[in-house]
Amino acid sequence: MTFRGLINEVLIRLREDTIVSDWSGDINDSSDISAYQKVIGSLVNDAKRHVEERHDWLNLRETVDIATVNGTKNYNLSSGQEIKIMDAINNNTGMHLRQVGRTYINTVTYPSQNTGEPLYYGFNGSDASNNLKVDLSPVPTEAHTISFDILKYQADLATASTVLSVPERPVILGAWARAIAERGEDGGTQSSLMAQEAGEALKQAIMLDSGNTRYETDWYIK
Repeated sequence: MTFRGLINEVLIRLREDTIVSDWSGDINDSSDISAYQKVIGSLVNDAKRHVEERHDWLNLRETVDIATVNGTKNYNLSSGQEIKIMDAINNNTGMHLRQVGRTYINTVTYPSQNTGEPLYYGFNGSDASNNLKVDLSPVPTEAHTISFDILKYQADLATASTVLSVPERPVILGAWARAIAERGEDGGTQSSLMAQEAGEALKQAIMLDSGNTRYETDWYIK
């Protein structure tokens, strides 16, 4: 469902006027959208983030490839800051890399660094665009492709046609509960009920998504 569709689903439940057509650009910069409709847009994004944080959703997963260079230890993942690495594998050798801390990386780097096929990675700051960077250890001596399977939150919804990546029902109900609470008209009764329904919808969505990842904890020997 698109961002406009999500906002309208909440507005309908609030008995408010819906947005009849797509706006241009960012919703907060549009003069065609009322102040209250923009509030609902923000509450939709709050509910979206709540849903994203509760599960490793399949739709939020992607793969970032880095090409190693002889003698280069530090690499940019170009994926923002709010990510979770699910796996890292050397495509050329099939070796899975393990995450380690900065202390370990420093210990094997100084005074003389280990070189060879990378077996470990550790986070080491970010670039000017807030993309996380990693150090590889041992430091590569040849060109390999290392794939990082990551979980990455979707950016806040802003344009009308942007499609939500996570399940829509818990987001709609969560935003509705927040909107009722924001109005402060029901003494907390209805908003509590809607929050409970949103929680149940989220549990159901997690159960369905988890059914597609039930083999992730299995070990394979090849």
